[in-house]
Amino acid sequence: MKVSTATFATLFTVAASAFAQTVISPTPGQVLSASEPFNLTYFSQRYFEESSIKISVVTAPADGSFPGGAPVLDLAPTSHSPVDSSAIYSTMVSPITLYNGPQTGNHTVYVIETYNAYGGLPGIDVLAVPVTFV
Repeated sequence: MKVSTATFATLFTVAASAFAQTVISPTPGQVLSASEPFNLTYFSQRYFEESSIKISVVTAPADGSFPGGAPVLDLAPTSHSPVDSSAIYSTMVSPITLYNGPQTGNHTVYVIETYNAYGGLPGIDVLAVPVTFV
């Protein structure tokens, strides 16, 4: 059977999207309060031979001018499906606050997931969501 390049690319895209990691909240470009915690919701679906090890969240100024806020480490899933190995993680994240008060402007929220990849090798996914604190 001959498979065209276009067909292969389509099948690969469908297969890859079936096991996607997605930040549900906040959304890219969302405006958030610099003085109030915000909800972070993350969806993770791993290939059947993969498993999540640890999920961490950190915020940092978009320009990288100084280290980001204290990370949220070792998120536990708030829901889990044994059928398709998906999990939803949800937590409240506090924005960066320094001695002179909340930091406003463009920031990036990073979600870092380390996992056991197919074949037992370690893997890491980093998702970045640009937001604005006011």
